[in-house]
Amino acid sequence: MNSASHTGKAAPVTASNASDLDARLAPGRVTGGGFVASALYRLLLLGRSPQGVLFDAPEIWPGDPVAGQRMLGGAFSHAGETHILTDATDVPHNASRDWLAWFHGHAWLKDISALGSGSEAPYFAREWLSAWMDANQTWSPLAWAPEVAAERVVNWCQHWRFLVRQDGSGPFEQLLRKTAGRDARHVLRTLPPAKSGFARLHAIKGQCFAAFALMGGEKRKDQTLDRLEKEIHAQILPDGGHVERSPERLTWVLQDLLELKAMLQVATGDVPSFLINAIDRVAPMVRALRHPDGGLALFNGGLQSNAAWLDLLLAQTASTAKPPYNAPYAGYQRLNAGNVHVILDSGKPTAYGRHQHGGALSFEMSVGKHRLIVNCGARSDETDPWRTALAATAAHSTLTVNDTSSAAFAIDGTLRRGPDTVTAKRQDVEEGALVEAEHDGYMAAFGVMHHRALFVASHGTDVRGEDRLIGTGGEHFTIRFHLHPSVKASLLGDGHGVLLRMPGKEVWRMRTSADMLSLEESVYVARTGDIRRCEQVVITGPLSGNGALVKWAITRDNG
Repeated sequence: MNSASHTGKAAPVTASNASDLDARLAPGRVTGGGFVASALYRLLLLGRSPQGVLFDAPEIWPGDPVAGQRMLGGAFSHAGETHILTDATDVPHNASRDWLAWFHGHAWLKDISALGSGSEAPYFAREWLSAWMDANQTWSPLAWAPEVAAERVVNWCQHWRFLVRQDGSGPFEQLLRKTAGRDARHVLRTLPPAKSGFARLHAIKGQCFAAFALMGGEKRKDQTLDRLEKEIHAQILPDGGHVERSPERLTWVLQDLLELKAMLQVATGDVPSFLINAIDRVAPMVRALRHPDGGLALFNGGLQSNAAWLDLLLAQTASTAKPPYNAPYAGYQRLNAGNVHVILDSGKPTAYGRHQHGGALSFEMSVGKHRLIVNCGARSDETDPWRTALAATAAHSTLTVNDTSSAAFAIDGTLRRGPDTVTAKRQDVEEGALVEAEHDGYMAAFGVMHHRALFVASHGTDVRGEDRLIGTGGEHFTIRFHLHPSVKASLLGDGHGVLLRMPGKEVWRMRTSADMLSLEESVYVARTGDIRRCEQVVITGPLSGNGALVKWAITRDNG
């Protein structure tokens, strides 16, 4: 993608413009050291310090004063991970990458500022920021990553006057102005690679805040808006999905779009039409990927998220459009009838981001506000031993051949191989909704195609499926249905079915045409740091050169 601005000024560092003399960076080295870690690069970041902010950058998400009060005691918590710190230089070595990015991005200022200017919070924040700025004068791989530095610039713009109100033009404000100028120039000069997905969009958000909210950035306004428009066009799909195909990442995109909208409204009195259009497309797609319990479906590295937070997020959009049932660009199908809700992954893993999963043709199912069939969830930290296992096909409610994942990933989570083609056809008729989908993720290794048909009857008491392998290869197949931890399962006496007891008095039966059905242990990781035990229904069978056909049904038990 060409990221050059219509203003004719230097574009941000990308693989496509590495020869740009203004950038002087080689492709792929924006976050990996090299020139950006050098003393020469730091000289390029020298310049006039901004005198402050042009306006109070709006903060549309409330901070948590309880979390802020804990931080005053040194307890810094993010996404279920807590570390006790003595000062801002006391960075724990055992912290996850996500926690470190949050800490170095200074998103914790939101909770500190929620305590108010009349408390000790501003003094605490200045003390910690002073220590952090002194300790981070030179490059470090995570703190200086473009998306992390961009997050820092955004948080400083939103809390500037909270931080400097009682300092006047003292030493802290001078240090903040100097560091903000350096970080703004760094953010405006660098971008993550195009395939990094959300991280790149987030970095451009920081560029926009630097150009519109910080004094001295006005000359970059047209350039950053141009970049923003091009990146939105590249990342947000026609049906409102996101190129990373993660429901959770989609909510992060929507959050950034809404913050940009609020900031630009204050800065210019207007909001670009391309930004409004993007919000109007994304909001219904977020609704389509929620279960009736309010949480998100667990696909492609995304977690469940907080239902109250999602309600607040969507309330900011003012969107009333219905969620799409058929989202061919995002690669999802939603089948609803009665109080039954089914979400099917009908897309292929993409090369964007580092959170892809091998879950092609997997599905999740809720009955009322309770989840019945689920995927196992995700872990995002590269050092987490669960990460690879949860990304594999076996951790999803779908089929595997020879216990092999339909997609494979590098250590950093980027896609190495996966299905080249995933197709889906949908029919909505009086009797119900039918989706027929297939993928070729097993064609290269075993010479078989996986075809899955999924039907939800209009009365909402009958869900039927058919898994077919077409081809001559492979030795055996396994179909897994991971059950939510609240579901209690027991095998039926004939060996061809399972009784599924849900919370309350809801009981469902799963039956299959296959001869080999069992219950096995599984795990459920819907939230960061929370691993819960659950069960899975497992159907297995041999492959003898003629493919396979397995029919199954999940029906409400009326007896």
